[in-house]
Amino acid sequence: MHEVPVMVRSRAWRLLGTLCLWGALMACQPTHSAGPAPGTASASGAAKNDKSAQEHLWRVNPSPQEGFEVVFELHDAPGPFADFGGYAHYQSFNCNFVTSEWAGTRSQPTKSIPLTAEQIDDTHYRATFYRDGLIDEDYYGKGVCHWDLIGVTAGFKATGSEEDTAYAFELAKGAWQDGGKDKQYYWKGRYPRVKRVAPDIPAGAYGVRKLDQLRPGFRENVFSITADVTAKP
Repeated sequence: MHEVPVMVRSRAWRLLGTLCLWGALMACQPTHSAGPAPGTASASGAAKNDKSAQEHLWRVNPSPQEGFEVVFELHDAPGPFADFGGYAHYQSFNCNFVTSEWAGTRSQPTKSIPLTAEQIDDTHYRATFYRDGLIDEDYYGKGVCHWDLIGVTAGFKATGSEEDTAYAFELAKGAWQDGGKDKQYYWKGRYPRVKRVAPDIPAGAYGVRKLDQLRPGFRENVFSITADVTAKP
C-alpha cells in the first residue's frame, strides 16, 4: 500500500494530472464538455468528431508576442533531475464542436503546447510559454474562436525512465498571468521511483504550497521547487 503524505486533498483535476504524468504531462490535456451555448460556434456532420478528429484544425501561432520565461530552482533535492519538460494549456470557451450527434453532446476545443525547456545547471531549469500560443480563427465558419491560456505545468524526473516518479509543478494562476514567484514542497520518499499502483499508470507527485498540508512524519523530509516568472521583452 502506498504512503500518502498529503493531508489536504488537492483539486480533483490535479489527481487526473498526476495520473497523466509522464506520458502525460507530455500528452494529457484537459477537456471540458458542454451543451450548446447561445452564440457559440459549433461543428457537426462528422461520424467520428471527437477531439482527435478536431485537433488538426487548431493552429499554433508561429509568431507569438506575449511570452513569459519561468526559471525553476530546486532546493535540497534528493538527487539529480535529468529530465525536465512541460506544457502550456489552452481552451476556447466561445466555441464548441459536436462530439456525438446521437447524444447531442459537444465539447470546447482544448490544446496543449510543449514548453521550450532547458536545464541550466544542476538546480536551475528554464522554460518559455506564450499567452497567445494559438491562433484565434474562424475554425468552423461560425465566428472566431478565441483561445485562453488556462494553465502551465512542468515536470521533473530523475532520469527520464518510465519508471521514475514525475514531480509535477502547476504554476499558480497569478504567476503565469502577470509574472511572479511560486513555491511548492515535495516529499522526498518517492524519489527516484516507487512501485506503480497499476502497470499503465505512471507514478506522479504534485507539490503543496504549505508544509502543514503534509502529514507529520512527511513534512520533515521534503525538498522544494521555486518558480520565478517574468514577461519576455
